[in-house]
Amino acid sequence: MKQESLDPEPADAILVVEPDIELYSHMAAQIRSAGLSAISARNAAEALGLLGQRADIALVFTAVNMPGLIDGVALAVRVHRERPDLAIVITSAVVNLRQSTLPRRCRFLRKPYEPEEAIKCFRFLLDLDPAISQGGSTVAD
Repeated sequence: MKQESLDPEPADAILVVEPDIELYSHMAAQIRSAGLSAISARNAAEALGLLGQRADIALVFTAVNMPGLIDGVALAVRVHRERPDLAIVITSAVVNLRQSTLPRRCRFLRKPYEPEEAIKCFRFLLDLDPAISQGGSTVAD
């Protein structure tokens, strides 16, 4: 059953889809130090389940390559179709996605990246820092 949120505050949780618990823990610490909350999913199926249950998720951060039947790009397309209000950030070291192939409010962040670069991208997509200059893969539509 889908949980309804009665809280009028805007959602700000970031769903980090990462099968490696060590990588998730490092990124979650960076997200929390930036004043945001982080939620973990180990694969796309788990992420989709959480998205169906939690109204507080505002952004999905996923790698392209993940275990299971759904990769990060397919996850982004499905998330955009089911919850077009969500921002999405996809990351990969081996795949170079063109911004034009991604859904609206979806950005590509090439690995390796600095955690601060990811946080800057998240804040921009969540409209938490309008002073961020428009440039690179973090430019909003």
